[in-house]
Amino acid sequence: MERSKAESFTAYLEAGQRSEREARNAPRLTGGTAFSVLVALSANPHGVMALSDLQRASDITFFEFSECLKRLMGVGYLTIDGRPGRETACISKLGAEVADLARPALRA
Repeated sequence: MERSKAESFTAYLEAGQRSEREARNAPRLTGGTAFSVLVALSANPHGVMALSDLQRASDITFFEFSECLKRLMGVGYLTIDGRPGRETACISKLGAEVADLARPALRA
């Protein structure tokens, strides 16, 4: 028996929604979060890294990385200094404390 086009499309939409729910609920333990950027920065002995190195260490896209930086600067966890193209990120004392708290959760 052949399925109608409406039934096939409904099954397709349901599968897509199920896939989106699973992706949303899956824990992201590496990369892709502001906390992973903060933890990568705090892993540097001086708490300072070139932005290009920090992005590579965080393993996220440029857009995600820029959004994470905005959030982290907005709450005072890091600052960015330097000329365009040679900027460095510097973790604040508060940011280092938060990274220490987040680190066990990222390893779990």
